[in-house]
Amino acid sequence: MKSWLSILALSIATLTAAHADIATVQKNLKTNFPDIAIENVDTTQFKDIYEVYMGGRIVYTNDDAKYFFVGNLIDLPNQINITEQRQQVLSGIDVSKLPLNQAVKKVKGKGQRIIYLFSDPDCPYCKKLDAELDKLDNITIYLFMNPIKSLHPTADKTSKQIWCSSNPYQAWTDYTLNGKAPTAKESCNTPIEKNIELAKKLNVTGTPTFFLKDGRRISGALLAAELEILLQEVK
Repeated sequence: MKSWLSILALSIATLTAAHADIATVQKNLKTNFPDIAIENVDTTQFKDIYEVYMGGRIVYTNDDAKYFFVGNLIDLPNQINITEQRQQVLSGIDVSKLPLNQAVKKVKGKGQRIIYLFSDPDCPYCKKLDAELDKLDNITIYLFMNPIKSLHPTADKTSKQIWCSSNPYQAWTDYTLNGKAPTAKESCNTPIEKNIELAKKLNVTGTPTFFLKDGRRISGALLAAELEILLQEVK
């Protein structure tokens, strides 16, 4: 594994779907890279290109599994990032197992659409996402406060103060959208430490990260229009 490709862009129009046996590819991977834990191997829409999921990321290989291709598979005619879509699925979780008693709940409108959000009050991109979420209606947000202490030393205290507020979600948005610091004491019992451990268990390594109702994992600050598209895709 001496070289890496930064981008792999292939067109559906120029490739056909014919595949060798996945078990053979798995065997070749184990032989060639015995120290790498392979979580999943699957075919792609493209001839002789296989998807390999390992260490929380997707790479690609060929039949003999001697090389990894790192980057994004792009359906050029339809302008679809296939890798990104698959990453969302493969890194997904069973949201029914989330401890919702550790989250702050906010219902807007009928609240029929749901996201489960891991966020840090001092994370700039989290604040950007909050501004976009504020534009949405008919949504329920389960907010798991997940302060990243190494980056934001005061976020832990702020999260606890927000949790101990009489209206935690209002206190959260007052802080992230308006810069109004919470005034509640951090003396009540909070789930913040449990949320930090939960984030580690779910391999949530950055904020904001959120999960859709179907379990797909989304990272980063998306625009309201992009969020609408994702929410509409959920069955």
